[in-house]
Amino acid sequence: MIASIHFEDDKKTLQVEASQPLTKICDEHPVSILFGCRCVACGTCLIEILSGMDNLSPIREEERILLDILVPDHPNLRLACQCVVQGDIRIRVAN
Repeated sequence: MIASIHFEDDKKTLQVEASQPLTKICDEHPVSILFGCRCVACGTCLIEILSGMDNLSPIREEERILLDILVPDHPNLRLACQCVVQGDIRIRVAN
């Protein structure tokens, strides 16, 4: 299955094979998402999901804990390092 990822900040849309970690996709196709630790510790890769939240892997407990600390009450934010792309999404770096 092919998934479309639109990076709003970079005005770039990629067509990629689904079921890939977003980190791998960003490593292969550089975009403006910055990754720090890549293990749910720093929050550097905070992104806003503009559409397609259901097309990302579910939020695991470790990510939920950090999101609740960093950005409580913002259900459209995720840590890019924890997302596996399963379908079409549109994202941007969170402010």
